Amino acid sequence: MADDVRWLDEQEMAAWGPFVVSTLHLHAQLERDLKRAFDVTLLDHGILLMLRNTPDGLTMGHLAGQFGTEASVITYRVNRLEERGLARRARREGNRREVLARITKPGERLCDRMGPIHAASVRRHFLDHVPRPDLPAIADAFAHLYSAQREQDYDRP
Repeated sequence: MADDVRWLDEQEMAAWGPFVVSTLHLHAQLERDLKRAFDVTLLDHGILLMLRNTPDGLTMGHLAGQFGTEASVITYRVNRLEERGLARRARREGNRREVLARITKPGERLCDRMGPIHAASVRRHFLDHVPRPDLPAIADAFAHLYSAQREQDYDRP
């Protein structure tokens, strides 16, 4: 059975190891900056931005698919956003079983306030450390990864 394993070669390990560690650190740093300034998680920020860009609202399942997590995680985060008045949920007209999350005006205002802080955080923790000529290759690599994740819906039952 172990003979069937395609072990990572030296070049693959040289890409994979730093990727894993640096993305964990990057996520933690971006989240720390958002928590410190606004008491929101990086996932909360993403949810609010998606809701802002979709005025008709999104289901917990749709949000879960976009973030590669379980609907229960999204439901919990949206509950927290709702408690703060940043989002609200309502049943979809014509389909009372479907619940949509929508951003509120206070949520929109928070997005406006988070934008500059988050952009500075992304720059400080990511962009300032990546040579500009490398950005197209990084963007291309992650576009391929994202596309594969959407097609295969990794780790979803």
